[in-house]
Amino acid sequence: MRFRGLDLNLLVALDVMMRERNVTRASEKLNLSQAASSNALSRLREYFDDELLVRVGRRMVLTDRARALQAELEEVLRRIETGVITAPDAPPHRLKRRIIVGTADAIATDLLARLTVRLASEAPGIKLFIRPLGSSPDQVLERGGVDMLLIPRQFASANHPMEVLYQESFRVLACREGAWGKTAITAKGYLAASHVIVEIGPEQKVPVDRAIIEQAHGRLNAAVSVPSQMTVPWHLVGTDRLGAVPETVAVKFSKLLPLTSYPLPFDVPPNVIVMQWNAQRADDTGLAWLRRLIVELADYQS
Repeated sequence: MRFRGLDLNLLVALDVMMRERNVTRASEKLNLSQAASSNALSRLREYFDDELLVRVGRRMVLTDRARALQAELEEVLRRIETGVITAPDAPPHRLKRRIIVGTADAIATDLLARLTVRLASEAPGIKLFIRPLGSSPDQVLERGGVDMLLIPRQFASANHPMEVLYQESFRVLACREGAWGKTAITAKGYLAASHVIVEIGPEQKVPVDRAIIEQAHGRLNAAVSVPSQMTVPWHLVGTDRLGAVPETVAVKFSKLLPLTSYPLPFDVPPNVIVMQWNAQRADDTGLAWLRRLIVELADYQS
């Protein structure tokens, strides 16, 4: 089928190529020969008057034009998949679609890990794509780059519906063999210690616990800065550093590594995790079912 001179089948091929960034892997996903995929890419380049994918060393990278197309194309194909191909009231076991969730790594390794187990048995046709949070998750949600967000409430948008999933406190991790391994951590000791801190995304956003502490007591002595909370524990082993993380992370890593977990020695409100989705997708029955399942799993966690 053609639309304004473009074979619409090529858009499916382009979507896969931009995700895989490798013609051979894209050919396997599309069930096409490599020659057919290369021919499709040539036709797309001619139509858009752009290289779309270019080789840099051993990698294929997207051109500016391709990056601009990617989010729009994903959204168009997802709308066709959910609004045209999939029956509106299809039961979970008959759903065949991709769902993209933007979230933090701590949530992905706990709540979403349990979600994938349930999907495997109840909705095996759903392919879950978990994406890290960028600097502006609300904008990604707005333009359809993700189907939903699971994020701390302070990062949520005021323009779309949300539901609180659970709350969790922050804990402090320290190496068992270090200076803080067997000593209760006081507020004075916490402020004097060296820290592994988290700075999220290109804008280096500060987690709520550190923001509150630094607003009241000044900047912490940061020995190491990492981009995610799941990375913090690894930089504490064998040192006298401290690191504040959500309770689920503290529990997991105090069993996995030689670390001790302590309460945070300050009055800091718990981290409130919310689920948010685009208001325009409120009638998507497949997403509604998934949201109910996530709420069920979050209730178990809380």
